[in-house]
Amino acid sequence: MILLEINNRIIEETLTLKFDSASNGTKPEAVEVTFADFDGVLYHISNPDGDKTKLMVSISLKFYKELQEHGADELLKRVYGNFLVSPEACYNVSLLFDLDAVPANKEEVIHQAGMLKRNCFASVFEKYFKFQEEGKEGEKRAVVHYRDDESMYLEAKKDRVTVVFSTVFKDDDDVILGKVFMQEFKEGRRASHTAPQVLFSHREPPLELKDTDAAVGDNIGYITFVLFPRHTNANARDNTINLIHTFRDYLHYHIKCSKAYIHTRMRAKTSDFLKVLNRARPDAEKKEMKTMSGKTFSR
Repeated sequence: MILLEINNRIIEETLTLKFDSASNGTKPEAVEVTFADFDGVLYHISNPDGDKTKLMVSISLKFYKELQEHGADELLKRVYGNFLVSPEACYNVSLLFDLDAVPANKEEVIHQAGMLKRNCFASVFEKYFKFQEEGKEGEKRAVVHYRDDESMYLEAKKDRVTVVFSTVFKDDDDVILGKVFMQEFKEGRRASHTAPQVLFSHREPPLELKDTDAAVGDNIGYITFVLFPRHTNANARDNTINLIHTFRDYLHYHIKCSKAYIHTRMRAKTSDFLKVLNRARPDAEKKEMKTMSGKTFSR
């Protein structure tokens, strides 16, 4: 199974093209691009005030205010420094690049720009990983409504960080495929002692969310990750954040791929059955006819 890219390729390719053109002395051209990402996230790349030498990258997240409560603004300031500017209208975060002053470490700058969504998400994980590292318990549970009807919950204890994703399965067969998919995660946990514990509950939220407004229903699923210090320490936490913040998209992407594969196999098998039936069809009986002169022929 493939892993979804955590960076945004459109941002990286656009910035690479513009930085390279500026380095070669090519006259800059206007840019006006709006595009979407998972979880209802919108990006906008443009020239502010029509200045072609300036390139602004903006992101809109419906749940950004919830991330701000967990230090998103401070983390972005730490990562992007002077590139971070006041957000443009209708967006939450904006980065501004000057094509007349291409940074010496442009590859790193481009990569971090492509990681803008990931870095917005990272603050809440870093906060609770630090709680666990410092042995803090009793801190208020973090709740991020990353979609209109789906949420993410984080809670820290002395020896672990628990991350729970709620997800909605649009079709009844998605529930079945989701259960099979999560079973494979459990099998992988048995094969690898370093993997986090993964739990799946259907209809009812797990006990960790018993006192919350977590939804209940036949099409609701809850996936729980139990992250231990080996997953949250300073050396491993970046990779953990990279993988876990895209888990919901990863799950539903592979459910759709599985359904497409099953349907393809079903259509191929149906075509094979039709060929067998066509070959087994008996030929129609031939009738003998006579002409006026008495000769016979088959028809």
